[in-house]
Amino acid sequence: MASVSFTPTFSHTPWVDNRDRVQASGPNGFNVRFAALQADLGALSGVVTQIDTVLDALEAGPGAQTRVVTLPPILVATSGGGAWALDTSGNAVRPAVQTSLSGIASAVLPQGVKVSSLRATGVNTGAGSLRVNLMRARLTGAGASDRLARVTGDANPFDNTVATDPAFSTVDNTTFRYFVLATLDNAATTDSVSLSGFQISYLA
Repeated sequence: MASVSFTPTFSHTPWVDNRDRVQASGPNGFNVRFAALQADLGALSGVVTQIDTVLDALEAGPGAQTRVVTLPPILVATSGGGAWALDTSGNAVRPAVQTSLSGIASAVLPQGVKVSSLRATGVNTGAGSLRVNLMRARLTGAGASDRLARVTGDANPFDNTVATDPAFSTVDNTTFRYFVLATLDNAATTDSVSLSGFQISYLA
């Protein structure tokens, strides 16, 4: 931010009784002095405007900024699905005998923020359907869960980001809880499938 300053140009030279003649023109007349005062007042007005602009900007703040919540892929198995395993690096991996997996990780998000995207990273060497979903469910347990975003893991490696559904993007912790649901279907026993992390971006 540029500095704000004011340097006056007017310097009053006192008149001396019985020596100086009162006059409008000339280097010591009223006109030149009042002109200097007018110029200083105009410059001061400009400085006040600059100060007002700076104060308005400070009052408004920086505006909404993108922030990120990073979740490790610690996935709790869901009923009816195979469980993800963890390797020594903290990656969620497909166990050797499992071809279908399902697990969830809780996501704690600030109240009232607007979620903008879901990012998921990992590996999928086969043709199995690997999906990472950002979900919300009612605290009462009633009704179906809403999906904010779905990332498909379809490469070796993959690093995919998907925007959230605007209809569900505003976080409401008074009504909903939020979680990541990671599922794998129809993988082959020879496929290498893993998840290394999730990131949820939001505006605040």
